[in-house]
Amino acid sequence: MWAFEGITSYYDDLTLVRCGLIDRKRYLGLLAQTISGVQRGAGRLKQTLEESSFNAWTKYYRQDENSPNSIVSYYTKGALAALALDLTIRRDSAGQLSLDDVMRALWQKWLADGQGLAENEWEAVAQQVTGLDLGEFFERALRRTDDLPLAELLATQGVSLLWDVAQSVADRGSVLDGAPAKAPRVSLGVKTAADPLGLKLVHVLEGGAAQQAGLSGGDILLALDGLRLFDLDKALARYQPGDTVTLHAFRRDELLMRDIALPAAPADTCRLLLADEGGQWLVH
Repeated sequence: MWAFEGITSYYDDLTLVRCGLIDRKRYLGLLAQTISGVQRGAGRLKQTLEESSFNAWTKYYRQDENSPNSIVSYYTKGALAALALDLTIRRDSAGQLSLDDVMRALWQKWLADGQGLAENEWEAVAQQVTGLDLGEFFERALRRTDDLPLAELLATQGVSLLWDVAQSVADRGSVLDGAPAKAPRVSLGVKTAADPLGLKLVHVLEGGAAQQAGLSGGDILLALDGLRLFDLDKALARYQPGDTVTLHAFRRDELLMRDIALPAAPADTCRLLLADEGGQWLVH
């Protein structure tokens, strides 16, 4: 699944820039959002890409309020693994080969025999086509929970990867023309949805202030320091890291009150900075 869905997801956006439907900056903006999405989930440190593929029908397609803390998407992390593989092949072959060559070889194989692939055959074909020893890459990308070396690999294409604090709930990553601001913000570590009573906690992220205060998915936030909650971003903008607030929430019919020390928002938002034209991998 990581290969057939993740690599497809990688080429989804890459094909748009190669066809001229979007420019390099727009493509890198989409890539920054994918990188941020994977980085923000603690599940990436608990479930390997191989496990995500194998358990898709019992975990990925049966998600609950704790899923961001326990699983990783084989679509998004699979797309990043494909990016890392592409850039690794380009780097180690001195620009003579790429993931495109592997995909062409797989297409030609299917035309010749009409057969699917055995469990590890995709990896074997990639190594055969490139002549590179990719064993350690596949171990790290597929069978361990290590973060992918994206900053190092993107740098080979003239793209710098920087980490920043999200400036709003809608900020999922972007391309920069200069260094990120890293303005101080606070965070509860939650994802919310509108509710007639206030804001419903859809996900409570591991390690965040809300989890440490004992809140959980399904709770409904009512008020912060006595003021009714409708816009969490706007409400939290009044505070600085280290401030303590009183939060009221409903858990079913029980009213909860929690005093929470607000931490600084994590630097988990990807910013990509183009040092030059963005690398030849974008165009061929």
